[in-house]
Amino acid sequence: FDNAISGSGQVVKSGDDALTLSGNNSYTGGTLISDGTLVASNVEALGSGDVTNDAVLELNTGGDFDNAISGSGQVVKSGDKTLTLSGANSYTGGTTISGGTLVASNVEALGSGDITDNATLELNTGGDFDNAISGSGQVVKSGDETLTLSGTNTYTGGTTISGGTLIATHVNALGTGAIDNRASLLLDASGQFAVTDLTTESGGNTEIGAGSTLQATTLTQKSDSTLTINLNSNTADPVIHAASQVSLAGTLDITGVGDVLDSDPASTDDLDTFTLIASDKTIAGDFEKLTVAGMDADLADFITVDGRIDDTGKQYELTTALTWYADRDDAVTDAHGTFNLTNADGSFAVNTVLENVDATLDPDSATGWDGTSLIKQGAGTLILNAENTYTVGTTISGGTLVATNVDALGSGDVTDDATLELNTGGTFDNAISGSGQVVKSGDKMLTLSGTNSYSGGTLISGGTLVATNVDALGSGDVTDDATLELNTGGTFDNAISGSGQVVKSGDDTLTLSGSNTYTGGTIISGGTLVASNVEALGTGDVTNDAVLELNTGGDFDNAISGSGQVVKSGDETLTLSGSNTYTGGTLISGGTLVASNVEALGSGDVTNDAVLELNTGGDFTNAISGSGQVVKS
Repeated sequence: FDNAISGSGQVVKSGDDALTLSGNNSYTGGTLISDGTLVASNVEALGSGDVTNDAVLELNTGGDFDNAISGSGQVVKSGDKTLTLSGANSYTGGTTISGGTLVASNVEALGSGDITDNATLELNTGGDFDNAISGSGQVVKSGDETLTLSGTNTYTGGTTISGGTLIATHVNALGTGAIDNRASLLLDASGQFAVTDLTTESGGNTEIGAGSTLQATTLTQKSDSTLTINLNSNTADPVIHAASQVSLAGTLDITGVGDVLDSDPASTDDLDTFTLIASDKTIAGDFEKLTVAGMDADLADFITVDGRIDDTGKQYELTTALTWYADRDDAVTDAHGTFNLTNADGSFAVNTVLENVDATLDPDSATGWDGTSLIKQGAGTLILNAENTYTVGTTISGGTLVATNVDALGSGDVTDDATLELNTGGTFDNAISGSGQVVKSGDKMLTLSGTNSYSGGTLISGGTLVATNVDALGSGDVTDDATLELNTGGTFDNAISGSGQVVKSGDDTLTLSGSNTYTGGTIISGGTLVASNVEALGTGDVTNDAVLELNTGGDFDNAISGSGQVVKSGDETLTLSGSNTYTGGTLISGGTLVASNVEALGSGDVTNDAVLELNTGGDFTNAISGSGQVVKS
């Protein structure tokens, strides 16, 4: 029917037949479709009035159709053209798109019925669109507004987001086809979305809401695109699973990291890994930038959140990792070598190897790091368990640094201004300086061989600490509650206290000059041990299997046993008052040696080249030779 229709009256389509209106009509009284099909092949064919559709309205035209449509009938879009429905329509019979493009520029443009989309449905509007969409066609989101798809949709032709934001609040909202995102897409249904291919174009942002996951055939993130993943405690990994190829580029933006990663790990063994993306094939490329939010504010500054493709090349993982290696991957925090543990009762154990890394900060800047040195800060305890190979040195400015491997501190010097605890065995030859203390703990035997200058003292709480250099223990006092072995020569003037034992080993001559109070006794297994202070050997017994030289005066009442010799040297008068059993003999080379006990000189011969004073009674059977004088007092 191509007659032009004008006037204020109504047009009624009745009967079962299909009628086409093709004219450019201007009537204003509205249109009633009571039966059959009314086809409008001109966008102005139905005049300017409202349309009450209780049968079928077929729009085979293009342009902007702004007549309000109500009724129980169906709307069909046919033909190749693009037609826009801009009214707030209330028809309930559903919409079929059999050809061309149907644009809805109002969220209510398609009424309240289901949509069968076998061509293209373009939604250029905002709001909540809950009509169910089926069919073989595609859906396009255009315009600047934010549109929510909340229905259970089954369309298979794919989804294109060309403008604004499309939010899917149902796991089936996007049908089953491919998704081409050129603007902004949010998957937010706290469940698993299933699509074929998801591509985020340059400038686009695909966001996965907290608790939501995605199952796709392929995932493609192009350069300058953004993938945003919001995590919470209900998020399962992997967040995205692709049955085939994954191609990554652009930016990865993560929130809620603290809900899936432990912010207070006890050691590197506890550093978490959470899989964000998994592919059954391979992952090509990588994100150019990673941003992270939602990590616990108490996360130690030496721990960073790191994003990387795993060794299999099939998983993109989010991890907590040491900042020491941060710049090898796409980490949130730049690499640095400072371990700051602020909790005095807290500790962190490093079980991985710390090796030299390429410096990533300017080493000449105030905050730069050379990639080869470690700084321990804060009141807590850092435990290094691995055989580390970093080379430039270690600084302990606070708390305690524990080394459970003799190579744990690498090969550089140690500046100890707090506490260095060595719970290990072997030879530790790093030079130690600073105002701090060194603690030897554990059951093993540890040798300090360097010329050390630390001044905070030494505590031996377990095992054996061997000093093969007279300066190995620095200049501070020594608290020996286990075993201190001195395998060196020279003068050792550090004060020694504690319940432990002192052992003199090796061939050298060592002088103890301090007024020592240790109680665990003294063993002389080699060389000569010179006491230049009558209290140098503490209060315990002396087992002398080499040479004990007493170059001092006063009353020496420690019990002496063993196969070794006792030498009295120097000008002073020394009294031996104990009941001694040593068998190696006695040499008096200077001063006066007073025996106030008939057994004071053990059972060996006496070579007296100075003065031997016997201030005792009984039977003295030791043979006496030499050029010296014997005095009975």
